[in-house]
Amino acid sequence: MIARTSYDQLMKHVLQARFADFLRLFAPGIAAGLDLDAGPTFRDTETFTDLPRGTLLIPDIVAEVRTLAGDPDLVAVHVEVQKEREREDFARRMWRYFIALAMREDKPIIPIALLFYPMADGLAWEVYEERLFGQTIVTFRYLQISLPRLDPEGYLRTGNALASALASVMGRRRRGAARARLYVACLQQLLAAEAAGDVDRATADLLADVVETYLPIRVEDRAALRVQLTREGGSDMAVEATQLTWRSRVSLEVAEEVTQKVTQEVTQEVTLQTKREDIKELVWGRFGDISPEVEALIDSTDSVDDLKAIFRRAITVQAQGELLPSSR
Repeated sequence: MIARTSYDQLMKHVLQARFADFLRLFAPGIAAGLDLDAGPTFRDTETFTDLPRGTLLIPDIVAEVRTLAGDPDLVAVHVEVQKEREREDFARRMWRYFIALAMREDKPIIPIALLFYPMADGLAWEVYEERLFGQTIVTFRYLQISLPRLDPEGYLRTGNALASALASVMGRRRRGAARARLYVACLQQLLAAEAAGDVDRATADLLADVVETYLPIRVEDRAALRVQLTREGGSDMAVEATQLTWRSRVSLEVAEEVTQKVTQEVTQEVTLQTKREDIKELVWGRFGDISPEVEALIDSTDSVDDLKAIFRRAITVQAQGELLPSSR
């Protein structure tokens, strides 16, 4: 597994490489007012101090972009990439970034948060308020993009190369055949984009790295896809596609005896995984998210009967923590 800093660097490189695509995909209204064809100027973020506290703030991406209307001539777009929930109030942190950036840049700031965990809405303007004595002193809004809440197939249909990469993050919770199908679709879109000249080879490799990083395919996923295609009377071409490396296209076909061995196990695993996903959907629906501890409990449960018991408890508990063994 790649270290967390590598994940962060990968996404920063991707967003910088396809910054215009990013804004056009998720903030078309904002993108329409910017001269994205001229290209952004990425500002230094290493020497960034939160005054008056003096603590170091390091925003992920700050891009200076010209406007089309000319008033103002320049704006700064701040994109913060957040992989996991933190105890700190993230909305307040976005507000602190906004204040410090406005002081340093002395130009309008467009704040955007790209989240890798589910929130109530996939794409929405989040509001943070500073209140005192029952009065609202400041209202701050920023665009919040919660990738797990977005539809990967819908974004794949845009034909946008960046969407082909980020769709893998949107669908990273999928398992089995559904995961393998999405993996194939993302890489096929990138191949098509490269062939059409929409992206060069270096950019295609960078975007494919996102797919390989956030949507890795296991032998079980390939076998589950093979089982599903057999039931549907379809071709094994999609399975074969999951067994090719991105650049070399060298076949990594699993030996037939291995496939036969795992097929029965996969059928059982597909049943278990379906029940796991049902429980997760129930928890998300009731509480708006799922804690890492509860998700780990669900993923580690290998008995259909035990999963049924968790499902029944998830219907009635008042808090996610009550699902954990220590709370019983």
